[in-house]
Amino acid sequence: MTQAAPIEPYDFDALLELLDRDTMREVVTIFVGSVPGRMSAARHGIAGGDLPAAVTAFHTMRSGCGQLGARRLETLCADAERTAKAGDVEGTLALLDLVEVELALCLAWFHEHGWVNS
Repeated sequence: MTQAAPIEPYDFDALLELLDRDTMREVVTIFVGSVPGRMSAARHGIAGGDLPAAVTAFHTMRSGCGQLGARRLETLCADAERTAKAGDVEGTLALLDLVEVELALCLAWFHEHGWVNS
């Protein structure tokens, strides 16, 4: 059994129908460029006991994931956001690790499909 692609082609293609390829590349590039800062904010928020900062980081990433068809990543970000809101530091940290793994798969997909430059 093969694992499904990290980016849902139907959702990605639906957005691509609304945008030209250059604009789509710009949208993906903005998302990819914002990810390191969001992940850092989440990690620092968790480590420093500032869970509202982690909530904001996960929420913002979740929005971009949904637009681009990164459904598993969107779900993980939503779970992490909810867990952080509940004040569960350990649970949020565990979800952060899962978000990082799925995020790496999504970023690889964008690179492999030519949506961002290496």
